[in-house]
Amino acid sequence: MSEKSFGTMSRRGFLQASALAGATAALAGCSAGGEKTDTSAAPAADKYPIDAEEWGKGTVRHAEEVIGDERTGDGFTRVTNEGGATLSVMDASKLIQVDGFAFKDTNGNGKLDLWEDWRQTAEDRASALAEAIDGPTAAALMVHGSIFTLDTDLAAPFATPGKGEPTSMTETLDEGVRTMLNFSFSSTDPRGNAKWNNAMQAYAEGKDFSIPVNISNNPQDFGFPCNLGLAATFDPDLAKKVAQEESKAYHAEGVNTLLGPQIDCTTEPRWSRITGTYGEDPALSRDMTNAYSSGLQSTFDKDGNDLGWGEDSTIAMIKHFPGDGSAESGREAHNAYGKFNVYPGNNFKAHLVPFIDGGMHLDGATGQAAGVMPSYSIAWSDNEEYGELVGSGFSKWKMDILREKAGYDGLICTDWGIIEDEGAGMVCTPWGMESATTPERVVKAVDAGVDQIGGGFSVYFLKDAFETISKRDGEEKALAHFRECARRVLKTFYHTGLSDDPYRETANSESVIDSSELASFASDVVDKSIVMLKNSGAIKKTDGSKPKVYIPMSYSSKAGWALPVTEKVASELFDIVTDTVGDPTGDPDKDGKATYALTDVVRASAEDVAACDMAAVFISSPSTGAGYLRDTKTYVPISLQYGEYVADGPHVREESLAGDIKDGVKENRSYLGQKTVATNLYELELVQSVRAEMADKPVVVCVNADRPMVFSEVEPLADAILMGFSAAGDDFLNILAGKVEPSGLLPLQMPKDMDAVEAQKEDVPRDMDVYVDSTGNEYDFAFGLNWSGVIKDDRVSKYGDAEPLTKPETLDL
Repeated sequence: MSEKSFGTMSRRGFLQASALAGATAALAGCSAGGEKTDTSAAPAADKYPIDAEEWGKGTVRHAEEVIGDERTGDGFTRVTNEGGATLSVMDASKLIQVDGFAFKDTNGNGKLDLWEDWRQTAEDRASALAEAIDGPTAAALMVHGSIFTLDTDLAAPFATPGKGEPTSMTETLDEGVRTMLNFSFSSTDPRGNAKWNNAMQAYAEGKDFSIPVNISNNPQDFGFPCNLGLAATFDPDLAKKVAQEESKAYHAEGVNTLLGPQIDCTTEPRWSRITGTYGEDPALSRDMTNAYSSGLQSTFDKDGNDLGWGEDSTIAMIKHFPGDGSAESGREAHNAYGKFNVYPGNNFKAHLVPFIDGGMHLDGATGQAAGVMPSYSIAWSDNEEYGELVGSGFSKWKMDILREKAGYDGLICTDWGIIEDEGAGMVCTPWGMESATTPERVVKAVDAGVDQIGGGFSVYFLKDAFETISKRDGEEKALAHFRECARRVLKTFYHTGLSDDPYRETANSESVIDSSELASFASDVVDKSIVMLKNSGAIKKTDGSKPKVYIPMSYSSKAGWALPVTEKVASELFDIVTDTVGDPTGDPDKDGKATYALTDVVRASAEDVAACDMAAVFISSPSTGAGYLRDTKTYVPISLQYGEYVADGPHVREESLAGDIKDGVKENRSYLGQKTVATNLYELELVQSVRAEMADKPVVVCVNADRPMVFSEVEPLADAILMGFSAAGDDFLNILAGKVEPSGLLPLQMPKDMDAVEAQKEDVPRDMDVYVDSTGNEYDFAFGLNWSGVIKDDRVSKYGDAEPLTKPETLDL
């Protein structure tokens, strides 16, 4: 790279090669594993600001290099300090030297301020910078925005800017917003992610204090199973290793904060967000939370030693406090019809266990999860036992559990859209505050104790809130409050090294995420996440043969008909017989492309099927909707069976536990007498038809589940059943072929029938009558089979044989 390619290098360029060579020689003393020599003790706080030395003079303890992408011409300067922090800048004139080390001069005063000194703690640096900024700047840091683009033209206008919000990324950054979720980030485009990150950091670097952009993301799997699949391994140590690898991948593409893990105890089996959790048991959820968050946040040396916060660290924002898994009748709180969590078993405290005993007490060196996201839902009680009837982001009662009782001083960021008017955008969840104005909602959330508002770029509302609170409480008190929030926000920037090293090397991003080692490890973990529920001799340890297997095609309304496995992968294990697809008869899509209907498949001939050694049918768990019909404003049951379900049993509530109160009258959300049927009933019919075609030959059913299901419709038809969670077809193949012995255990109970579902209490784990199959096995929590039969090991003893926890053990509530 020529100096001309990097105009920001003109202050030094490559003219100080001799000095840098000396520093490089000193750095060569660092071990290959990344161990670093001790730096001198950080100066006392009253010594700042410290005058800078002439760059490259005296004992130089840093080395400088230009990092660039030859194909695009972009690049940045990386500076490595002897035994200290790595720095990266786009404008090298922002670098200064003190005590022979390199630092960033973020405010351009030519001196080293405390927040610029990487020898200080993250806490002290965040506190110092928070004290240096004014109220509006602090308010802007309290925005956690959303973006849907990887366009590096930051001046390009947003397609649909929110009301009163900035209209481009440059305007957003000019307003001081520094935290945002990019929905366009994907593990399939790590290079694009990194390039966008670098463009954002370069622009932010030129603003006051050079505060970088903290990019967050919802969980990506990088080939690993979802949280529920990970929970099915019942192996917290494995979860920790997965988190370590995922953290490296997040960090490589520019993500510094994970909006996760999701750790709600899913005690309500009909809830739609179960696959994002660690299941229904508080103790298992606690241990998986502890392990995963520890692995995500810590950096580890080559020997596996926990170094605490470091270059591979990613913030864990555990969610959704105080637990969102007791949704009334399974309805989801993204919607007004699902905004209530209920506690008929008086078991509210059990839902705190993963947060208080898990996230607040990590075994890892980082100590506790650095972020918490409150739930959307209202914790219902007739007497406000669980606080005011408002969503968690507005609830001071709930936030005080964290702040006052648990002593939590980390970042609290609301879930998305809680300040928005209902129906005004993609996510609008102002539950309990529907009649309030947006500014009133912001003040309510800030007063409750949150530090950031998640969703759009509502910087104006935060700045207005600062003015409102200043008028109410006095400017001094308001400024102190907003600076406290900013301190907690900034602490996450320093924990992960973001403030020192925000740029990402695009080629490295690609190599980390696309590595064969990561893919191989992910594949091994997937194998451990599959649960074998039944096996009447259909699945056997492989003898090296290649059986002929009938795999029927699967249908989806979006993709039409397709083989449920990757043909190339499956063909290495089986001689595949499958169906053919006829001409499309469905209505064209909006782009005029042909679509397929359920009838557009030609099943394999009876002769071809009869020649097979077995059949493997891939299905999804029953899908029966969200529990509410918008057109008629009718509440209906969420069923866990395929066939029609009429909610008229003895345990269906005539009156709902929760409901909006209007004019002193509580709304009744009961669905008594209503009925529903699965939209994928055809999958059950497929199993039935294959069973008939195969006669006495084995049929294996592979279930991709997003929640529990009633097995009485499927189990009698199957010789073997494999269950995965948000699992692709290929995830089942190694066990189906007998290459890998199954080891997964159920992280959820499977109900006997829908009456058992109606009888269970939304807030109580493991309280259902479970399904007993034709071989006498109970599909209970911690059940699973291997080649020898029912698994009875230490995992089952520790979690399955123990009674569920009912409250945290580390905090007396």
